[in-house]
Amino acid sequence: MDWDLKYGELSKEEDFVNNCENLKENLMEVQKVLDQLVPLKEQYDKLSLPAQIELDLFLAFTLNSLHWIHLRIQGCDPSKHPIKNELQRIKLVMLKWQEVKDREKRPIVDIEAAKRFIKSGLYDPYKATARPPNKKMKFSDNE
Repeated sequence: MDWDLKYGELSKEEDFVNNCENLKENLMEVQKVLDQLVPLKEQYDKLSLPAQIELDLFLAFTLNSLHWIHLRIQGCDPSKHPIKNELQRIKLVMLKWQEVKDREKRPIVDIEAAKRFIKSGLYDPYKATARPPNKKMKFSDNE
């Protein structure tokens, strides 16, 4: 791709030229990243499921963001375009994926130990009215 931009009469507008050059540099960086990811297409089936999900989310978000940028450059308002909803949907999926990944990091509760803590907390040997937890409580003398 030819990245040499000719500004003509607009070359006198420093802000415009600087913005265009910054955009050009950022797009070149995006192109480098995408060029590195394209060869992964051949190895996609060999990747683990989490790696496939992350790659899919990254590519979906990147390509939709590039479309957003394209609309902005063309002078369209992308906030009124369906791309806005698509980006929101991808962000929600990314948050759900993060929750799934974080679920693996959560500590696991030892249920038997928790039951022992609760059981020992229910019985107070120093109270005169304390009963073992297995006894039924009487609510009236008729029972």
